[in-house]
Amino acid sequence: MSVPVLRARGTVRERDRPAHGIDVRASRVDAVRRSRPPLPAWPLLVLLHGFPLAWAAGAAPFVTVAMAGVMGVHLILHGQVRLVPGLLPWFAFLAWLLVSGAVMTSPMQAVGFVQRAADLVAVGIVMLYYVNARTTLGVTQLLRGFFVVWTTLVVLGVLAILFPEVRLTTPIGQIMPGALVENELVRDLVSPRLAEVQQPWGAEEPYNRPAAPFPYANAWGMAYVLLTPLAVLTMRHARRRRSRVAIAALVGLSVWPALETSNRGMLLGLAVYVGVLTVRSLAQGRGRDALGLLAAAGIAGGVVLWSGAADAMLGRQEVSNTTEGRESIYRATLDKVAESPIFGWATPEVDPTIGIALGTQGYAWTLLYCYGVVGLLLFAWFLLGSVLRTRTLTSPTGVALHGLLVTTIVTVWFYGLGVTQLTVVCLVAAALLRARHDEEELA
Repeated sequence: MSVPVLRARGTVRERDRPAHGIDVRASRVDAVRRSRPPLPAWPLLVLLHGFPLAWAAGAAPFVTVAMAGVMGVHLILHGQVRLVPGLLPWFAFLAWLLVSGAVMTSPMQAVGFVQRAADLVAVGIVMLYYVNARTTLGVTQLLRGFFVVWTTLVVLGVLAILFPEVRLTTPIGQIMPGALVENELVRDLVSPRLAEVQQPWGAEEPYNRPAAPFPYANAWGMAYVLLTPLAVLTMRHARRRRSRVAIAALVGLSVWPALETSNRGMLLGLAVYVGVLTVRSLAQGRGRDALGLLAAAGIAGGVVLWSGAADAMLGRQEVSNTTEGRESIYRATLDKVAESPIFGWATPEVDPTIGIALGTQGYAWTLLYCYGVVGLLLFAWFLLGSVLRTRTLTSPTGVALHGLLVTTIVTVWFYGLGVTQLTVVCLVAAALLRARHDEEELA
């Protein structure tokens, strides 16, 4: 009779050896994994549904990091974290970000670097959380959360038109040290204004451009480009007719503050999105959908001309000359990057000859200036890789979400991505990557 061998560390007991092809120990591990409670949905839902309250409290700049911290704790306690193909480039990008921080030279520069790095790490955790919360979080929950953010954008946009001079007094702004609040950007974040009021030299009257819930009108425009297609998608998913009618009415209302921003880039971004969806529809043989998109684009163009928004954009261009201004900023940015092309300069920096911070006129330029060519390429690897990996998703929802990623590739060259906009883009990418890997049905 054979004597069972006692197990030393790293060995297998005789009774635990596979019998008839069944690994008893592996089965036990699988059972333990199945017994773990699923990741709760509420941390991500609080981040999205709580956005208007966070803005009103002056906490919008910090809520993503705070809720990502909660998600990180849940991931650690859950004990089993997976990476779907396509997410790794983001974490490679984060690793390079830490390397590029070696070029910092001052405490104030470190503050800006850490704040931006914290946002990027938080967005990575949010993506990881969604990918791992497969049983509790799906595209429907994402769309509902995005719809709350978009509704906040529209309502505050209308209020900005009616009350352009209003600046909110928030609890965070009240308790923050005065030395910090004296910084213009910090003040705009914790005591936000409703509108960005501009009156360039030569303008007969000021341009009251909706900005809230963001510091600048261009950030409002970028958010509108990303969230309006998602609002339309939410309308298509709504089960009740009155819900669809209400959303359609709100989409129509949103055109008013959108045109008041005088954002040429916003119109370009929406045009790119419609173009992408039209091409995809034609490629899939959905001619009626393509005609509907082109008709909607034609109507939108007519509204822009009829409303006088086009004249307003041209008028603002004549007095502010933003095109030539951007060209000079881009040239100065490239000249400065050439001095440190690998590591970049950690944070945007004001050029005294221009009076504007280099690396702020488009997110691609921010990445190039702050983290060098390597940082920009790693981010492009993540974004372009997500587009290429998920191009085979052909459901209406999959195509609509995929179109947003393609649009982002174009718009990051002239629009920045704040933490809210970046969270939207990356959650869309995570939803598509998970759907492709897990063969989820995106209706």
